Amino acid sequence: MQETPMLFPMAPAEFWKQIKTTVEEVVKANINQTSFQPPTDHLPEKALLKLSDVCAVFQVSKPTLYDWLRQNKIKSFKIKSRRYFLRADIEAMIHNHETAAVQIKINQPI
Repeated sequence: MQETPMLFPMAPAEFWKQIKTTVEEVVKANINQTSFQPPTDHLPEKALLKLSDVCAVFQVSKPTLYDWLRQNKIKSFKIKSRRYFLRADIEAMIHNHETAAVQIKINQPI
């Protein structure tokens, strides 16, 4: 691999290594400063959510939500002919997704 000339007294490989280290430190510092609270401001205050409420929260269609149910990505229960979701389960799902996204960003190579 041919090295590109740079205008500062450092090898390109060392420069990129320092850039990567600096970015990782800044990201970790920001993560530590930020407390991860699920964005529950858009969730209704009810303990039980209807299918339409959950669709609105995730901005997905009903068929998508039914696919998630079949794939066991989300839990629900039925009362007579209606399907309900626990607010706590939805909050946990949002929180788990955010935590996983942050872990992916930290572990990605630069």
